[in-house]
Amino acid sequence: MTSFRYHVVSLAAVFLALAVGVVLGSGPMRTALVGDLNDEVDRLEAEVAEGEAQVEQAQLSGVVGEQFAMEAEPLLLGGTLDGATVALVSVLGATTGQADAVRDALVVAGAEVVADVTLDEAWTDAGQAPFRAALADQLGGSVGGLVGDETTDEVLALALAQALLAGEGEPGDGPQVLLDLLRQAELVDGTVTSPAESIVIVSGDVGSDDDALAAASGMVARTVGVLTGEATGAVVAGGPEAPGDLASAVRNSPAAAGASTVVDAFTTYGRIAAALALAEQRDGGSGHYGAGEGRDLIPAGTAE
Repeated sequence: MTSFRYHVVSLAAVFLALAVGVVLGSGPMRTALVGDLNDEVDRLEAEVAEGEAQVEQAQLSGVVGEQFAMEAEPLLLGGTLDGATVALVSVLGATTGQADAVRDALVVAGAEVVADVTLDEAWTDAGQAPFRAALADQLGGSVGGLVGDETTDEVLALALAQALLAGEGEPGDGPQVLLDLLRQAELVDGTVTSPAESIVIVSGDVGSDDDALAAASGMVARTVGVLTGEATGAVVAGGPEAPGDLASAVRNSPAAAGASTVVDAFTTYGRIAAALALAEQRDGGSGHYGAGEGRDLIPAGTAE
């Protein structure tokens, strides 16, 4: 049976708790506690307001910077690519909008885009490797300058180069024939109005996962290496640096060592840098541009 003493202790505890509550809820102690809380709320509200003001200022600065770059673009690029004929090649899921952003900068710089083609998924699809090998064998007699020990990737890349570029060397079956063969094989899509001298590769860097993108980028990097050897200037323009992206694959590929790369190329800054990088390429230079370690912001030979 519960003792009377237990009831007394329980009641005492209840009354004590009530008393403490009364003391804390009224009088000087309540004022002190509420005052501290109000001060803390005021401090936090002030910090939030300051943070919001900083964000607003940063956004305004970004808008002003973008507007400045857009208005300065003709001054920075005007005449830097006068007389240049360029083939624009979209790869790895590059969108029409991304290709257009780079094309617009090239045109502002004075270049004429005479070829606009896309390397279709079959160009890098591992499951299409036997088909590409068979096609390379068939193209052997149509591609000029082969010595007989080229890989499948090299034969197809040379066929693409000769379909797009006004390069010299042993004649094959002609640019239009090679372009038609590549289109019929559903490796390439697009049009060529006349041979180009230089090439800009626009990369969307789209893959099912990082490993798949890295594998596809490696194959395209080998293609870029062949195109670079045939062209008067080659630039790879892609999005932000990401695992498996083409710009990184080209930087790390000895075969594509002569090509330049630009990341964030679909921003106003990036497309300006891409056009300037091509101008530098045509003058015999090369480099890697954009935000990130090991890259410069502006091609050195164009900042004067």
